[in-house]
Amino acid sequence: MTFIQQLWLILAGIWIVLEVAVVYKTRVSVDDSFSLVKSYRSDRLIWLAVVFSIIGAFVFKQLQLAQFPISYGLRQIMALVLMSMGLMIRFCAIKSLGRFFSTTVVIQTEHLLIDHGLYHYIRHPAYTGLLLSFFATGIAMGDFLAMLVLLLPIIYVLNQRISVEEALLISYFGKNYQNYAVRTKKLIPGLY
Repeated sequence: MTFIQQLWLILAGIWIVLEVAVVYKTRVSVDDSFSLVKSYRSDRLIWLAVVFSIIGAFVFKQLQLAQFPISYGLRQIMALVLMSMGLMIRFCAIKSLGRFFSTTVVIQTEHLLIDHGLYHYIRHPAYTGLLLSFFATGIAMGDFLAMLVLLLPIIYVLNQRISVEEALLISYFGKNYQNYAVRTKKLIPGLY
């Protein structure tokens, strides 16, 4: 196993441990919260999309049908930097939300609209970090088709979840959330 592969293994292991810790630490009781849908538990769907996307991407990576025209070393350095940035963005966003972050789409007791830190610029920075991390993984794989197979299902399930979250936030915060949505972007500052 090369040094780069060891780095990826360590980083992936840390990421998985952190994500599992977040899932267990942020569980909330849906019964004690306001909810547009009684329990929108897209976390399972997201995990399934992630697992099957990674498996599919590895298959296409091995086929090498549409390789990136970037050297292996440069590609790996770019990917490791982007992955680290993505994870930092994700976990800073989770920390900013504090007790209001949950893997279940709910409004908690005395829920506040958080608009500081990364949330001052975008409404879903935790998803931005997640997508950036998967984008970096696609770069590391070095194949355009592998990247598409990796990203498209994840983008789809996250987009569905964002729609449900935003409907819930609008129903709870009303005009405050609508005004917040007007002055911020969903995922990419200034763009989208």
